[in-house]
Amino acid sequence: MTEGYIKFNCNWLKEEFPFQEEMFRQLETARTKLYALGLIGMYPDGIGFGNISVKSGQSASFIITGSATGQFEKLDQSHYAMVTEYDFEKNSIYCSGMTKASAESLTHASIYQSLPEVGSVVHVHNLWLWEKLLNDYPTTSAEIEYGTPEMAYAVGKLASEINEKIIVMGGHREGILAFGSNLTEATTEIIKIYNRYQND
Repeated sequence: MTEGYIKFNCNWLKEEFPFQEEMFRQLETARTKLYALGLIGMYPDGIGFGNISVKSGQSASFIITGSATGQFEKLDQSHYAMVTEYDFEKNSIYCSGMTKASAESLTHASIYQSLPEVGSVVHVHNLWLWEKLLNDYPTTSAEIEYGTPEMAYAVGKLASEINEKIIVMGGHREGILAFGSNLTEATTEIIKIYNRYQND
């Protein structure tokens, strides 16, 4: 466990939040595709990986799959959290829902803050794809650990400077981010890259 994870502060209000049924269905449809490809899931040691998020209206809030949900093929609304505030410097978030949001939320937040036109962010894990994309696509420094404010800042800076919608997390083995104006675009972006390199 890194120092970044230890310092992460999740201010969690355990209560339901307004969650439109249509938004839930869209999230589940997108997540199911990623889960089927093994881009979201759980390692043999029981550690889950992968997150998908979507902006909630015009505010800074966003809905994200909750902590430790990678193990489940299908989620229900209680497995999602709404992040309402975040502070990169303090490595903290405020969220509500029946499941707490994880430290991964700050990386999603950094992209939303850097690019207001982005409506959805996907964070997946895949070792062979990560190795193929590493340094060929915009990549954060290998010195920057995941779960730290430094990673959030680095991702946000990269997102604002590049034309691509893919970021490789150099210091987070297997970690890849994709984003787009909406859920469909973000999901399609990572699946397109996955299929292209799988057939190489």
